[in-house]
Amino acid sequence: SQSPKRRFGAEELVHFSRLMTVGELSACFAHDVVNPLTLIRTQVRLLQDALPADHQLRVNCNAIDGASRQIQEMTQRLGDLADKTSHSLESCEASELISDAMRFVQPFLRSPFIAVQVQVGTGLPVITVNRGQVVHAIVNVFRNSVDAMVNSHHRLLSVNASVLREHMRIVISDTGCGIPSRDLPRVFDPLFTTKGHDSAGLGLYITKLVIEEHRGSIEIHSINGGTTVMISLPL
Repeated sequence: SQSPKRRFGAEELVHFSRLMTVGELSACFAHDVVNPLTLIRTQVRLLQDALPADHQLRVNCNAIDGASRQIQEMTQRLGDLADKTSHSLESCEASELISDAMRFVQPFLRSPFIAVQVQVGTGLPVITVNRGQVVHAIVNVFRNSVDAMVNSHHRLLSVNASVLREHMRIVISDTGCGIPSRDLPRVFDPLFTTKGHDSAGLGLYITKLVIEEHRGSIEIHSINGGTTVMISLPL
């Protein structure tokens, strides 16, 4: 028998509305920031061309250009994640999906320092997915892992990709605080969070929707020494 559908209260519906507005603003920001960034990079290149090869200001110009390029890449990824209308599919390697997601969360790995270990099997087949959506799903898991390790002495984010029974399996593990057993059945519920006001409680809910939309599955196992998330996508 099907479980009854959950009814959201007025406060939760208002929260959903606010989150939708934030998403729309993020997409607008990602779109509008491209022009000023392009202008900055163009002006820096003109300045570089005008400077002698050994001029000391070239170091400053290189730093500005590098920082601008990083912002441009981040806004591009933000735009990709905010694109709810795109349903295009493309052939991707698991390593590409993981590296794209890793670049998006890289700033959150630096403080506190989190070691990263990625193992991708050789010769893995490609999978046909909506790249932006799946990267978004993996980013959500990464962010949860990072948050869970804030107070851990040993901080390691492990990612493993392999093929099992005609499915690409991506396993993400952390050495964080773990999820209490009483909360495990609810982790995929919309608006459920153990982080208080620091989280909207939609990350794993969205991740599950994305994975199931790709005819895949997601499982979570957790102990006091950390959490493991297993994502399975059909080949």
